Amino acid sequence: MDKAQFSNAYVTHYSYLIRMANRYTKDRDDAQDLVQNAVLSAYLHRNDLEQEDQFLPWMQRILYREYLNQYRKAKRRKNLLSINGSSDAFFYNVSRADNLGYWELVKRDIQRYARTIGKKSYQTFQLFADGHSYEDISRALNVAMGTVKSRINYLRQGFKANYSYLFSPPGR
Repeated sequence: MDKAQFSNAYVTHYSYLIRMANRYTKDRDDAQDLVQNAVLSAYLHRNDLEQEDQFLPWMQRILYREYLNQYRKAKRRKNLLSINGSSDAFFYNVSRADNLGYWELVKRDIQRYARTIGKKSYQTFQLFADGHSYEDISRALNVAMGTVKSRINYLRQGFKANYSYLFSPPGR
């Protein structure tokens, strides 16, 4: 089925597909979303349909499968929420990423504080903040690993005494 045939068949059967989707979802907006997703899937696989007169039954099956997929996904989400507790952040962003802006500000304040303590502490912290291990830092600065740990700990303790920051995100 080429693009023109698909478009013609889609326009012809659109109102029926909407009514069918509305029976499944019981909501007009959800029905339109369901039809849109089903039509997108059908359009991508339009070459699988050889006879144009089979468009409606083919679309009905795709629409029903799309509805089942959405229903199962909603059911899984509901089960996850009942197990993990109701959390809007979990519900809407399953692959949630932390906001690193706060941590960048804390890092800048620590660097500013490290500069006041001294150049060696600043260099040590800079390497540590960039993700280097204690061993890498000791090799780069040509000092013992205990010295590196001591400088970072000294800086950490001084910063905690002079600033009031949450060092772990709320809720963790």
